Amino acid sequence: MEVVCFKKYRFALKKGKIVDIDPFLNCYLCKKLKENRYLHSLSVANLMYEIALSNKLDNPLKYYICGLLHDVGKYEDEKSEFKIMKENFKEYLNLPQYAYHSFVGAYLVKNDLGIDDNDILEAIKFHTTGNANMNIISKILFAADKIDPLRNYDSSYMIKMMKENFETGFIEVVKETKIFLKNKKGNSNYLSEYMYLYYLN
Repeated sequence: MEVVCFKKYRFALKKGKIVDIDPFLNCYLCKKLKENRYLHSLSVANLMYEIALSNKLDNPLKYYICGLLHDVGKYEDEKSEFKIMKENFKEYLNLPQYAYHSFVGAYLVKNDLGIDDNDILEAIKFHTTGNANMNIISKILFAADKIDPLRNYDSSYMIKMMKENFETGFIEVVKETKIFLKNKKGNSNYLSEYMYLYYLN
């Protein structure tokens, strides 16, 4: 068993896989998330870790933590959510409300957990909508969240693409997301449109 750390948080590795989560983070997640969302977060974390490893990216633990924490703002009560948005992300108040939890999540990760890594915070902020000119971890979180194997469709070919080459896989996920959301009314937003224009044209 090997112990690895990110900031003050400790994780146990066995045969290259994360087998034990820092107890403080785990307790925080259990308080913040419903069971199905907790399982989704674990699944996204594991997928991001595997993608980082297979693409030989530096510090795969950072990707795991990003996936693990990406949805901590999901169940913040509406009053608190709006207050956090108004005080910290005023420029994004005109987004649909379903996107707010991403920005609230980034706020909580920084202020509750003391994780101030800008790459992680950016990735969490834009994991729902996407954006133009995304950093590597943002691309991987956006994709992993959409192709999580716990979702009720077969995403195996996109998972395979992400593991072989995350840049190519990411473009495929963006294409599929655009097609999927085109059929859902009320899900369009300007950040996603920026992403489509930036990556698909």
